[in-house]
Amino acid sequence: MNPLLICTGLTMRFGGLTALDNLYLEAREGEVLGLVGPNGSGKTTLFNVLTGIYRPSAGKITFAGENITSGTPQEIHRRGIARTFQRSRLCLDLSVFDNIMIGNHTALRLDFFHNILRRRAFCRDYELWRDKAAEMLRALNPSLVSRMFRPVGDLSMIDRRRVENSRALVRRPRHPRLHDPSAGMTHDETRQLMDEITASRMGGDRLTVILIEHEMEVIRRSTSHCVVLNFGRKLCEGDYAGVVADPRVQEAYLGKELE
Repeated sequence: MNPLLICTGLTMRFGGLTALDNLYLEAREGEVLGLVGPNGSGKTTLFNVLTGIYRPSAGKITFAGENITSGTPQEIHRRGIARTFQRSRLCLDLSVFDNIMIGNHTALRLDFFHNILRRRAFCRDYELWRDKAAEMLRALNPSLVSRMFRPVGDLSMIDRRRVENSRALVRRPRHPRLHDPSAGMTHDETRQLMDEITASRMGGDRLTVILIEHEMEVIRRSTSHCVVLNFGRKLCEGDYAGVVADPRVQEAYLGKELE
C-alpha cells in the first residue's frame, strides 16, 4: 500500500509549549490507522494541524502527493479530507438531514439565482442529497431514515454519533478522521457503532481512516496499524498486539516504572 498522507518533521508550538515535536507519520491507502496515547500526548493537536485549524510551526504535510501544509480547512475539505470531533458538534435544533448536509456544504449550490429562479434544478439537487443522506444513514442504522427530518436533539447518544459520522462521510472523502467516536457511549454501544463503521467502509470505497480512540477494544477491533504518541512525539508503532505489549506504552498509560 502506498502512503496517502505523509507528515514530515511536524512541529506545533504554543508559546513555550511544544505540542507536536518533529513528528513523522504515514497513513497508507486503505488502512485504518489507530492514533493512541495518554491525555495531552498531542492527538487532538495533530488532527487540528492535519485539517488546517492550526498551521504547524514547522514540518510538511503531503496528501496524495500534494503539499497541503498551508491549506485552509475549506481547501483541505475539498481535497477529500473530513473529520469528526471529540465532543458532539451537532446543531440539536436542526433535523438529522440538515446536520448531515452541513458536511456537504461545499457541494451545494446556495446562490440566489439557483435557489429562487431555478426551482426545478433546486428540487433535483434536493432529491439527490436527500437520497444520499438516506444512504449514509441506512448503512449505519436503517431506523434513522424514517427520523431524518426530526430534530437531532431527540436522538440517543449512539444515534447522534451515527449522524456525525454520516456528516463526515456524506461526500465520500478519501481520508476521514474520526475523533473518539465512542465518547459518551457504553461498551456495547461502542462495539456496535464501530462494527457499523467498519461494515459501511468495507461495503464501499476502501477509505484511509485515522482513528483517535481511548477505548483500546475499539483500536483492537478496527485498526490495521497503530501509532502511539506521548508528549508530542511518536513513542512506537506497529500492530495492536505489538503496541500494547511495549513496556513504554504500558508506562505512558499506567505510570509503571521501567526496570
